[in-house]
Amino acid sequence: MVASPGGRRNGIRISAARRSDVPGTAGMRRFVRGDRLGRWLLAAMPILAIALLAALIFVLLWYVEREENERAHASLLTDALWVEQTLRFQLGTDEDALKRLSLDSGRASVTDAALLASAGQMLVNNPEILALSWFTAEGKVLLSVPDSSLLPEGPIRAGVVRRGLQGSMRPIYAGPRAIDGGARVIDIATPVAGGARAGTVIVATFAADALLARHVPWWIAEKYDVRLVDTDGETVAVKSRTQRGDVTKAHGISFDPPLPGLILQIAPYDKPGDTTNRLLIAAIFGLAALAVASLVLAHSHVRKRLDAETALRAESAFRKAMEDSLTVGMRARDLEGRIIYVNSAFCRMLGLEREDLIGRGPPMPYWDPSDLERTVTMHNRVLAGDPPNEGFELRFARADGSLFDVLIYEAPLIDAQGRHAGWMASVLDITDRKRAEELAKAQDASLQRTARLVTMGEMASTLAHELNQPLAAIASYAAGCLNLIRAERADPAALTEALEKLGVQAKRAGQIIRRVHDFVRKSDPKIVATDAGQLIAESASFAEADLRKHGVRLETDLAAGLPLVLADPILMQQVLLNLIRNGVEAMAATPAKDRVLTLRTRARDNGVEIAVEDRGVGLAPNLEQRLFEPFVTTKTDGMGMGLNICRTIVELHKGRLMFETRERDGLRFLVVLPAAEVVEIAS
Repeated sequence: MVASPGGRRNGIRISAARRSDVPGTAGMRRFVRGDRLGRWLLAAMPILAIALLAALIFVLLWYVEREENERAHASLLTDALWVEQTLRFQLGTDEDALKRLSLDSGRASVTDAALLASAGQMLVNNPEILALSWFTAEGKVLLSVPDSSLLPEGPIRAGVVRRGLQGSMRPIYAGPRAIDGGARVIDIATPVAGGARAGTVIVATFAADALLARHVPWWIAEKYDVRLVDTDGETVAVKSRTQRGDVTKAHGISFDPPLPGLILQIAPYDKPGDTTNRLLIAAIFGLAALAVASLVLAHSHVRKRLDAETALRAESAFRKAMEDSLTVGMRARDLEGRIIYVNSAFCRMLGLEREDLIGRGPPMPYWDPSDLERTVTMHNRVLAGDPPNEGFELRFARADGSLFDVLIYEAPLIDAQGRHAGWMASVLDITDRKRAEELAKAQDASLQRTARLVTMGEMASTLAHELNQPLAAIASYAAGCLNLIRAERADPAALTEALEKLGVQAKRAGQIIRRVHDFVRKSDPKIVATDAGQLIAESASFAEADLRKHGVRLETDLAAGLPLVLADPILMQQVLLNLIRNGVEAMAATPAKDRVLTLRTRARDNGVEIAVEDRGVGLAPNLEQRLFEPFVTTKTDGMGMGLNICRTIVELHKGRLMFETRERDGLRFLVVLPAAEVVEIAS
C-alpha cells in the first residue's frame, strides 16, 4: 500500500517523537532499576538486621561465657581460701582444746576419771576427733577414750610419741594412716605440761572425712568437689555430691603445716554439655526464619488487626447496649472511693444523671441520711479490702427523697496491667423482695399459731377432762365444807385441810389454763437460754391426758450435765408436742403392753439432742425422702403441715430436725439445738 504525503509526514513525526523520547525512556529505566534496587534493599534490610543480630548474639554468648568462666575462677579462689581458713581455724580450735587437756593432765589434783570425762566431752564437742589416748615415753597406753581400737600400731605409735616428746607444747601432726574400713585418720601428739604426768604424750586421732563433712558447708559442696590429697595424689578425705570434675580446673592449697604432705584441693563440677547453647542457636535461627516469614505476612496481619479493631468496636457497642439494658445497677469506684463508672440501670434506680455521679466522692448524694454511720462504716470496710462475700444490705435515697433497700456485691476491679484499681459493685433493688419476706414471715407466724390452735382443738376433749378433775374436786371440797358449817360440826383443822386441798386443785386448774393460754397466744419469738429437760417436762405435761387416753407409757432418759440451749420455749413446746402426738398416734395398732414413748437427751455437735422415739408401724419407703414436705401425711384426716412447721421452727433456732428408723418397728425423731455457750462465743 502507498502512503499519502500526509501519512508520510505523520509517520516522520512519530519516528522523530520516538527518537526524541529515547533519553526519557532511559531515565525511566534507570528509575525502575533504582526503584527495584530500593525495594530489594528494603526487603533485605530485615534479613541483614537479623544476620547482624545473630552475629551479635554469637559474640555476646562468647563474651558471656568468658566472663562466666572468669567469675567462676575468681569465685573458686575465694571459696578455696574461705574453706582453707575455716579448716585451719577448726584445727586451731581443736589444738587449743588439746592444750587445755594437756594442762589438766599435768595437774596432780586431776584424777584419771576427771581426765576421761573431759576427754569424753571433748569428743562430743568435736565429732571429728575419734579417740584420745595418753602414752608413756615407751609407747605404753595409760588412758584411752573411747577405746584402744583406733590407736596407732607399734612403730607408728613410737614415732608419734617420740615426735610429741621432742617438740614444744604445740601439737605435732603425723601423716595420714588407714584404719579398719579404709578410712584415713591423722594423729596429733601433745606432751603433757609437767606435773605428775610429765613425760607422757596425749595423742588425738582425727577422722579426715569427718573434718571435711562437718566444717565444709553444704553450699560449698553443691558447687565444688573438696578433698585432701597427699603428694602422690591419693585422696585422704573428700566431700562431694557427685563424681569429681575436671582436675585441670582444680585449685590446690598446701596444708603443710599443720597437716604434713597434704594439699587442700577444690575442683568445680563438670558443667553440662553445650546442648543448651546449640538449642539457643537453633532457636535464634528459627526466630530469624519466623521474622522473615512475618515480614511476608505483615500486610495480612495489619489487615486482620484492622478487622479485629472493627470487631472490638462492635463488641464494645454491643456490651454497652447490654449494660444499658440491665436492671442490675453497676457502679465502679477507684481506690479512694470516687465513682468512675455507672450504668443506666444505676442512674434510673437513683433518678440521677451520669454526670451527677461520675467523679463524686463520699459522702454520696444517694446515701440515706438517717443511716449515715452504718453506710460510712461499710464504705470504709470495702475500701480497706474486706467486703462481705455474701454481700451486704443498705438503704439508698432517690433524687425525690424516697428510700429503697439494696443488696450490694463488691468485687475487685483489675486493670489491664493486672493491678487492683478499685471496686466494682452490683446493686440490686430488693425493696419488693424484703416486703415479700416480711409478708411470708408474718404468714409463717400465723400458720404456726394456727397449727397450735388446731393442736389445742384436737386436744380439747382431753384438756376438758383434765380440767374436770380439779373442778370436780374443788366442788366436792366446797360442798363438804358447807355441809360441815351448816351442821355446826365445823372443825377448824378439818376445814383447813379441806380448804388447802381445794386450793391445790384450783392452782392445778389455773396452771392448766395458763399453759394453754401461753401455748396458743400470738407473740414474737423470744429465744432465751433454756433447759432442755424443762422443755421436755412441760411438753409432756400437755400430753399427759392424750397419753392416758391412748394407753401409752412415757419413759424419759435425760442425760445429766447438759448445757443450756437457745430456744423459744413456746415454739419448742409446739415442736415436741407435735412429735409426741405423732408418736402416740403411730402406736394405735401396737399392742397395749408395747406402747412406750421414750424421750431422751444427750450432748451432740456442740449442742443438745432431743430424741422422741416410738414403737409404731414405722414409715413407708416412698415417704422417707418426702416426710418434711408440705401436705405429705400418713393420716387420713391430716393436712401434712405439722412436720414442715416443726422443721421451720427448728431451723429458725439454727438447729436440725431429722428422723431415723429404729432397729425394730417405729421411728426416732431427733431435734438438735445449739448450746447457748457456743452460740454466744460464735456471735
